[in-house]
Amino acid sequence: MPLCTRRSQASVTSYGSMDPTSTGNSKCTIRITSFRELPSYPTPNQRKEIFSTASSSSFQTSYILPNEASTLTDSHNTDISDVSRQFWQIRDLERGRFNVDGSSEEEEEEAAESETVSNLSYSTIHETPRIARDRKEAFRFNIEGTGAIQCIFVLQTGQCWITRHNDKMLYLYHRNGHKKEARSISSKLTLIARREDKTILAVPHLAQAVYKMSPTGSLAQFLSFDLQVGGVCCTSRSETLVTTTPIQRSQKKGPRPRKVPSVIRFSQTGEVIWCIKNKGVDPFVRPSKVAVNKNGDICVLDHEPSREHVVFLSPDGEEKRRYYGVQHPDLVHPFAPRDVCCDRKGHVYVADLHNSVVHVLDKTGRFSHFLFKKHDGNPYPVAIACETDGFVWVGLSSGAIRIYDTNKT
Repeated sequence: MPLCTRRSQASVTSYGSMDPTSTGNSKCTIRITSFRELPSYPTPNQRKEIFSTASSSSFQTSYILPNEASTLTDSHNTDISDVSRQFWQIRDLERGRFNVDGSSEEEEEEAAESETVSNLSYSTIHETPRIARDRKEAFRFNIEGTGAIQCIFVLQTGQCWITRHNDKMLYLYHRNGHKKEARSISSKLTLIARREDKTILAVPHLAQAVYKMSPTGSLAQFLSFDLQVGGVCCTSRSETLVTTTPIQRSQKKGPRPRKVPSVIRFSQTGEVIWCIKNKGVDPFVRPSKVAVNKNGDICVLDHEPSREHVVFLSPDGEEKRRYYGVQHPDLVHPFAPRDVCCDRKGHVYVADLHNSVVHVLDKTGRFSHFLFKKHDGNPYPVAIACETDGFVWVGLSSGAIRIYDTNKT
């Protein structure tokens, strides 16, 4: 949308040094010793009017700059054009309203033709589309109780069971923040998973067993281990994946059992299909949360001292990749994964506690982007869950819930 289509329509302001030719005459004659033309730019009200009448959220506006000398060569015209662009880019960036981007090839050709014909210089200013500045956060609310968010379990579309660290309560919340149910349980639940046959598996805090939870909330033991259960999840075949980790605290006196942490795959009836104690050539140190991607890969968090990372295993248990975080200016602390989940598109979401970010990886385990960053105001994410319709629930250590719509770009 050009503001001035012809040079004659561009308003200019004259600047010069004025020296009187004689001081004795009653009429003082003014002689302009130097003269240059500066272009006038639209006022803020004119810019608002231009933006309001635009048909699209992203458009380009050309400002016409009159040439100072029509007798210059083509090389001098090119220099003036570059200087003009730099001048207008710096001015518009200082105003804070525009973002300068490069124009397309067709627009550059049109600008070159215009400069050749009318001997004018152009500066193109591009406004960032509004949708690119919108945040993807859809809902936010706080959960009843005290303590950090312990677990987020998707019951159905739009609804999740949520537990907190210091409460023996199970809360059912809708994604809009409405509490639908609050159920008292016998012990604090750390992990919850559901099989395809709608059997709900639960793990109490610091437990060495996996329990089946009835609709009334009672627990019946399903699997038992020598070590503490670090993570549990279910596959599309109603199989169960369990990680065992060294015992953090034991009520019994005497030495702790010397068992090796492992990742175990169970059938629907509770029979062991395979048990993995090594990730490639290195043994598991302290495996915790586990998730299964849509391609069958198994994502396991291993809290190895000073080298916490995510291990990607094949459905047979062979190591495929390790993710130790990514180098980024916003990440000032070591990678500290606390929870992991996978969505229907194959993306892997990892909650980084100390850096207050959520890493988004592709289905092969390579870094893609951040769901949010530290400056977004979501400190210390500790729990995460993905719905089938693209919404991602993030639980913070303060007891707050943040829900993001990954369908929006």
